Order: sequence, then C-alpha cells, then structure tokens
Amino acid sequence: MRDGFEVDPAELLRDLVATPSVTGREDDVRDLVVEVLDEHGVPHEVDEMGNVLAGERGGVLLNAHMDTVPAGDGWTVTDPYEPRVVGGRLYGRGAADCKGGLAAAVSAVVEANYEGLPLCLLATVGEESPREDDNGTLHACRRGLDALGGIVCEPTDEEVHVGDRGRITLEVVIRGESAHASTPEKGRNPIEAAARVVEELSRLAPSRCRVRGVGRVESSLSVTRIEAGGPSNVIPDECRLTVDYRAIPGDSVEEVRDRVERAARRAAPGFDVEVKVRSASRATAVDPDSRVVRWVVEAAREEGLEGELGFKLGHCDIEYLVHEAGLDSVIFGPRGGNIHGPDEWVDVESVRRCARVYLRVSERAAQT
Repeated sequence: MRDGFEVDPAELLRDLVATPSVTGREDDVRDLVVEVLDEHGVPHEVDEMGNVLAGERGGVLLNAHMDTVPAGDGWTVTDPYEPRVVGGRLYGRGAADCKGGLAAAVSAVVEANYEGLPLCLLATVGEESPREDDNGTLHACRRGLDALGGIVCEPTDEEVHVGDRGRITLEVVIRGESAHASTPEKGRNPIEAAARVVEELSRLAPSRCRVRGVGRVESSLSVTRIEAGGPSNVIPDECRLTVDYRAIPGDSVEEVRDRVERAARRAAPGFDVEVKVRSASRATAVDPDSRVVRWVVEAAREEGLEGELGFKLGHCDIEYLVHEAGLDSVIFGPRGGNIHGPDEWVDVESVRRCARVYLRVSERAAQT
C-alpha cells in the first residue's frame, strides 16, 4: 500500500456533501463520482437506475449509497450543503450517511485500480426511499453481482458489524362508531382505544437471540404515527396506528403480526381491530468465521482499531447483498453522528482510515 491516495477522501467528501442528492435526485452526485473515476481511468458503468459500478468485477464489493434524506431544519454549525470542519468533524447533510463511506470507497477503488487490486464499487440510488422498488442495491443484486464478498460502507463507528436488524412496518386499524363530540356516549371513540393499544404494545417483551461473535440481540417496537380524520367536533369512526418493529434473526413476519394483533385486541375489547403488514425487510447475520469478516477485522487492526464485532440496530442494504446476491458481507464505515438530524457530522480522519481499511482488505483478497 502506498503512503497516500491519488484521491484524498477528505477532499472528495467535501465535494460530495456540497452536492445535494436527496433521494430521487442523485444525478449530480453520480456525475461527480463518474468524473473522479474518469479522471483516474477506473473502468465503470452506470446502469438503468443510475447506480455506478466501477473497478475490478469479481473483487471485494464496496457498497455505498449516494442519496440522502432532506436537509431539514435546526442546523447551527453550518448550512446543510456548506460542509464545515470543526474539531476534526465535517458537518453537512449526508456527511455520515453515507457520503463519508462513499468518499472512502471511491478513493480506495481508485487506488486499487492503480495497484491492480481486486476491489469494486457499487454506488447506489434510492437507499433512503421507503419503496423497495427504488432501491438501487436490490436492483443491482437482482441484475447479478459477482464478488468475493461485500462491505456496506454505512457509518458503524469503525466497528465490524456482521449483520443488522430487519424492519417490519405494521398498520393497526381500530374501528369504532362515529358520533357528535357533544354526545360522545352515543359513539365508540377509536382514539381512546388506540391510546390503550399503545400502552399495551409498549409492554410487549422483545424477542431475543444470540449472534455469534456479538452476543445477545433484541427486537424493538415503536408506535410512530397515530391518525384519525374528520371534523374536530366529530368522534371519528376509525383510528390508525403505524408500528415500527425492528426484527432479529429468527423473527417471523406472521408471528410478529399475530403478536401485535393479539395485544391490540386485548386492549380494545368491543372494537373491530385489524393489523396489516405494510412492508417487511429481513434481519441478517453473517458467519463471523467467513473470510470477508476475517479480512476486515485484520485490516482494521492493522490501522490501529480494535476490530470488534458488532450488530447494526438499524437496517441497511446488507440484506440484499446477503439474501439476494448470496455474498457474505459486513457493515463497516466511519465514525459519525446526528444522522438524519441537524448538524450531521463525520470524523474526517475516520473517513481516511476507512479508505485504508478497504484497500487493505483488497490486498488480502488478492492473495486468495
């Protein structure tokens, strides 16, 4: 490995953060990535969805998404698209999720191309979209990926995550009986029943499992939305709850739905209760003895990190690399914070260190 990178990850990060790329509008960031690849002669293609595939196919695959959530309000350190470094942290929308990992990945793939190392890039669109049809990684996996293993470059505080929880979104529909608000006794208020349902759901015990190399992992459940329409002087006839359930390996979608439905019915006797599954993504756990896990742990330790194994509580595209493309994969990315919120940041030196780790992994892959 050479001492420096042809493309400084920190400088590329600045340019990426300064280029807005809210989901569905990733073109400018894609063009920036392609421009860097062109400048350094890295072979690449842009697929029909706008994903960028670059580097040596069949090598270790670095997966990073190009889109971000909207800028949002409440920023104090800088404006969302005016990257600023304070105390070694670069602030801006997407700095940690996932432009820090993207900058490290692009820099590493450029360097690997110069050194003839087996490393490739999959920079994708649509990761932040709630619609699976928008997800660029899923599209690329179904199109066909050939790789020695995958690294999802999401921020992990430089821990080696061997999997993540899935996400099951449920809708609880509680139907009552409408009435004028001045005579509530003539109706059955589904909002009052919904309040009892929320309390009952909060008492549900999480499911648990043990992930090899990590330890115990638990599910979680949150009610994230309550909706009831109609005029303010009318008892509504229906109330809807949105439930976000974070699934662990072994959780069944139907079993989760049934548990939520039983709890809701207990809390709302006399009301018509229906529970629907709106979306479901799979939890993932990779064998800690797989070669890509070993390569990343060893490379991280060479960069002075502890190489600890962890498990991501959120959800990311490792699901598709593992379950759709059949690639043993890990999640490994830089230190960052305030993700999806104001004053999002990423540690600049951590971004550089991740780029070196990715390149060291390709050196190991070259010896297989």
